[in-house]
Amino acid sequence: MRLVGKYTKSASALVLSGALVLTACGTSQESDKGASSSSAAATKESAVVNPVVKHLDMQAHRGGRGEHTEESLTAFEHALSLGVSTLEFDIVMSKDGVPVVWHDPDVQEEKCRDTEPATPNDPQFPYVGKLLHDLTWDQLSTLRCDKKLDKFPNAEPAKDNQMIRLERVFQLTQERGADVMYNIETKIEADHPEKSASPQEFVDAILNASDKAGVTDKVMLQSFDWRSLPLAKKHNPKIRTVALYDETTWLEGSPWLGDIDYKSVNGDALEAVKKLGADIVSPGYAVPYGKTVADADYKPVTTPEYVKKAHDLGLKVVPWTVNDKATMKSQIEAGIDGIITDYPTTLRELAEEMKLDLPAKYPAK
Repeated sequence: MRLVGKYTKSASALVLSGALVLTACGTSQESDKGASSSSAAATKESAVVNPVVKHLDMQAHRGGRGEHTEESLTAFEHALSLGVSTLEFDIVMSKDGVPVVWHDPDVQEEKCRDTEPATPNDPQFPYVGKLLHDLTWDQLSTLRCDKKLDKFPNAEPAKDNQMIRLERVFQLTQERGADVMYNIETKIEADHPEKSASPQEFVDAILNASDKAGVTDKVMLQSFDWRSLPLAKKHNPKIRTVALYDETTWLEGSPWLGDIDYKSVNGDALEAVKKLGADIVSPGYAVPYGKTVADADYKPVTTPEYVKKAHDLGLKVVPWTVNDKATMKSQIEAGIDGIITDYPTTLRELAEEMKLDLPAKYPAK
């Protein structure tokens, strides 16, 4: 998922943040008694009450990066053993067209370290700091991405972790006999196209790999760059597509919206997603992103009203990335269809407490 903090918000984006919240929340008044009480009151005062989904789609974000090194084989193994319904992860394209399971356009020093050049006297070495799209799979394979991140101090590092190819995730689930979904994001840099492959290259690489593995019926293709989604439908009309957005991408004149004209839908993101032909809408769960029901300025996007409208349009709602247990509960009670989280263990514990149906566990054989 995009991190809002990475992007500079224009004045129009800040205005839009308010518009998103007003659209989602209606005209309910917030209490001055603190976030927990105000959020609870907003839920209670809502004129809309949606049924809680018994089969909640529990998605391990980047494999569950709050618990293990993100997008590592170890993280995916743990998520399968724990029992989630969906492995959520990203794809970046290497220079030689390999779909690599990774989030960032560049090799970040915060996460990875160099070992040795892929070939003697490689002029591109060291690789840390370079764009993945400028490096071959052989070059990327020399990196070790096993550093502990300050943001996730309790995550267990996967020692000597190497980047993996998309096909390796499919192989893992097949080895485990795991009946899970894959929510795969095309990490296209729509605002900096020189930093990534084209939408068509992403779609072809991902769906050709899933076709070869025989798992395309289990794939959801998601993107902030909405150009990807019609291309996926063209490849396979039955593919489920997911429209990601937040207040930094859902803007008039945004490069992320593909052929959608912001004005033609009167700035209504749900109407836009329906017009796009996507199956699932996946917004940042709150504005500002990262706030919880314990915060006085918590303003959920996925309110009961928002969820009802989405469902009326035939869309499922899966917000990202919800990590606080109380906020997860509030979102579930709003009627959402799934949650993307860095902490799948916490989400599964909550689902059990709420007596929801739990996904099967797939431990190592």
